[in-house]
Amino acid sequence: MRCAPCASAGKISVVNRPSQIPPGGRPLSPAEYARLVEEMTDLVESSHLFKSLDEAGRGRVLESGYVTTFRAGDVIVRQDDPGDSMFLILDGKVKVETQTPNGLVQLAELGKSACVGEVSLLTGEARTATVTALADVDAVAFARHRIERVLADYPKVAELLQTLVERRARDTIEKIIG
Repeated sequence: MRCAPCASAGKISVVNRPSQIPPGGRPLSPAEYARLVEEMTDLVESSHLFKSLDEAGRGRVLESGYVTTFRAGDVIVRQDDPGDSMFLILDGKVKVETQTPNGLVQLAELGKSACVGEVSLLTGEARTATVTALADVDAVAFARHRIERVLADYPKVAELLQTLVERRARDTIEKIIG
């Protein structure tokens, strides 16, 4: 499989993908790729998570992703399932909930530019929450093995992701406790 090149950026080259895109996924179209490069630049400027990636790192992350679509009501990730991917929301809105001994707790509603699924991807633990599409969602999915390759070359980003995981854990605990 090949990742579609970005016509406008021109700096990120086409690469061969060593593994297949899962059923239901597809490579980024040239227009989506161009839009994602533009959005990623905006994300980098405003996101604590991606600040440490240089242009080559952003290119590697983008080239490792694939687009997947979820319909309103679809479960994107399910609590307690293994976490082998994370998602960057391109369009749409999701709700994040966790089941506790005292019942279901809604943790967040997230939209464009939000990342979901990164906690279990980084920790290797089971999913800590269920993420459900509230509206149709287009997302870029990133498989664990691809993200791990980038993190190995960008330890600062790995540290930032760990900080994000810790912050989300604190927020979850606060919401559960009330």
